[in-house]
Amino acid sequence: MNGDSFDTSSSSAPPPQPPEVEKGLQPGTLDDTDRLMLVFSYLGPLSLIPLFGNRDPWVRWHARQGLALFIVGLGVLAIIAPFDWLFSMIPLFGRIFWACEILVGLAFLAVIALCIERALSGGRFRLPWLADLADQD
Repeated sequence: MNGDSFDTSSSSAPPPQPPEVEKGLQPGTLDDTDRLMLVFSYLGPLSLIPLFGNRDPWVRWHARQGLALFIVGLGVLAIIAPFDWLFSMIPLFGRIFWACEILVGLAFLAVIALCIERALSGGRFRLPWLADLADQD
């Protein structure tokens, strides 16, 4: 070191801003029927009930995203099923594949639980690509 000091305070950039959180509903504005419909929105085929039976755009958005998530889950299951049969013939590899299937299933359940929790608290958990489909009315 040659004794020069570096002054970092003059060249410091402003701190990064947190990402914008989408404004949602206030938790007290949901009645019991809306709460039930929000839960139905992420329970697979039950998402059709709030999609066609509720006029609230907030509930319908969650129903569209829940239905899209259900369809993606069925697609993943349809893709995995033939491989499950194929890999079950190989003893060790079949068990590893089975464990991965369980982890994928648990991940889907965690996403569904997170979406339900966020919906009941008045927010939205925007899933990539699926939220864009839910935005279309």
